[in-house]
Amino acid sequence: MLFRSEPVRLSLPSAEGAVPEFKSRKMDLAQCVALALEQNTEIRRAKEEVKRKEGVAIEVRAELLPKVTANGLFEYQNKSLSGVLVNSGFLSADELNWTAGVRVRQLLFDGGAAFSRTRAARISQSQSVLLLQNTIDQVMLDVRKAVYTILLNRSLIDVQTEAVNLREQQKNLQDKKFKAGTVTKFNVLTADVELANTMPQLIRARNNKRVAEVQLARILAMDYPMEQPDDWLAPVEVVGDLPYQPAAVNLETSLMNAVSNRPDLRATKDELRVVNEQIKAAKSDAFVPKIYGSGGYDVIQNPSSSSFTKSLDGPVANIVGTWTLFDGMQTTGRLEQLKAQYAAAEIAVEEKRRSVESEVRDAVVKMEEAQELVTSQQKNVEQARESLRLAEARFNVGAGIQLDIINAQSNLTQARFNELQGRYDYNVAMALLERATASPLGPKEVPPAVKPSASLPATQPKVNMQASSDVRLQSGQ
Repeated sequence: MLFRSEPVRLSLPSAEGAVPEFKSRKMDLAQCVALALEQNTEIRRAKEEVKRKEGVAIEVRAELLPKVTANGLFEYQNKSLSGVLVNSGFLSADELNWTAGVRVRQLLFDGGAAFSRTRAARISQSQSVLLLQNTIDQVMLDVRKAVYTILLNRSLIDVQTEAVNLREQQKNLQDKKFKAGTVTKFNVLTADVELANTMPQLIRARNNKRVAEVQLARILAMDYPMEQPDDWLAPVEVVGDLPYQPAAVNLETSLMNAVSNRPDLRATKDELRVVNEQIKAAKSDAFVPKIYGSGGYDVIQNPSSSSFTKSLDGPVANIVGTWTLFDGMQTTGRLEQLKAQYAAAEIAVEEKRRSVESEVRDAVVKMEEAQELVTSQQKNVEQARESLRLAEARFNVGAGIQLDIINAQSNLTQARFNELQGRYDYNVAMALLERATASPLGPKEVPPAVKPSASLPATQPKVNMQASSDVRLQSGQ
């Protein structure tokens, strides 16, 4: 005899006030972007890098400015440590010496090395600003893709839920007819199989929505509560619908905008300027003498007087020059490194330009594909709904078969899926093109709702603005 052990469930009272109440924030796409700009960790790190480069530029520029220093010296020597021979005897006294002064030191000439290093630091500073903008553009793209994924899967949940409900209605109908003896067991089994085949798509849409919500929370630097409730409440509840507003795109103009506007491409080009200035500085350091001038004012104790308060004072100045005649080939090695670095930067610019152009072409092709898909499927959804209505009507009067209803339901689900996937693909392609060209394209507002046809049911699929992984329904599902 076999016994099945049931899991023991304990219901313990929760400690009052132990876990703070967690509420999800309702945010649309614009609010998500604004929050990401404020607290995304990558953007914050890029901002700190800009500040660091500003500090480097200030430090390097200091070589061109005069240095002002104050110096002082006080010496004391006990009389037991020194003595003077006077009339066959020693006369000793404590010795006190002090000096004080101010010096101003200025670089007079170095062949322009300091100017080159300063220009390189300033270019590097502007380069960090471009990289910050590039980070912002990438984060905005990630936010939009995550939001589109959430909204697409939310719509797919509605689509698959409706499909499951239709399958359940069909199954219940077949059960009743089987009990009445009007259909065979085959019809009941077929309805069961179709219902079971529909469930994975609903489960996948729910899980994809959760995954996208986790990704969005990471981008927005928001944390899930440590004790997660059973309903998997996300920190952000995305609101809004998946828009579809086609925008006219010119490939040639897009390519020109991308090459001239992309911040990461401009930053890569700036690397050439930085290395070029470093080469100039290295040559000046090696082949040009350095001349420094300094001047100041000193006050010293009068050496001819034993009084501590008596002093001498006056201005002082000097000019010092240095010229390295041989440095053991150190400069040669340094120049070889910089030349190789410059050649590598040229290759990087060439590769980045091709990559940017490839991103533009890829985005344009995806937009055209998605636009054709949406246009074709919008009419197809209406036709699939009408086909399902006719199949059900024919079956109810005995003029049709169960397979007609199953095929019509599958066609409707597939058509709605394709239309939603096309909307998602178009919006993602639009976001990719904006990222590739670093310029805004087209309207972003939600379009007005399309009135349903009078010959079709008033219920229309909810269209949301998000996407999941590119999951295609199999034929017959």
